[in-house]
Amino acid sequence: MKARWTHRLIPNIRVWIERRHGELNYHLTQLLTGHGFFKHHSQRYDYNQSAQCPVCPSSIENAEHVFCHCPRFSEERERLHSLLHEVMTPENTTRLMLTSESNWLAVASFAYSVVTRLRDEETDRR
Repeated sequence: MKARWTHRLIPNIRVWIERRHGELNYHLTQLLTGHGFFKHHSQRYDYNQSAQCPVCPSSIENAEHVFCHCPRFSEERERLHSLLHEVMTPENTTRLMLTSESNWLAVASFAYSVVTRLRDEETDRR
């Protein structure tokens, strides 16, 4: 199953480029591109690794699964939803981030928290 996340994020590049707040960083880039510590991505380089989520064996661990569905990140996701007053989905991520600096910072903080945990889990596995 191919990650669907990146295909829906930037429908209007002009709005993205002309934004007046927010800087991309390592953690946001992993959220937006689907590249990084996701097993689906790592499997490209390590054929012995399963792409399955360790918590949800029927799901592929890709950016969309991790950021939107995986129960191991539900606490961080609930915190984000309360700050945004809306559930973040692949379809609305860009709009939410561009709406305000506080939304951008909330998504950036969420991405930092999730990506850091994924990195730590990967380090522990090795």
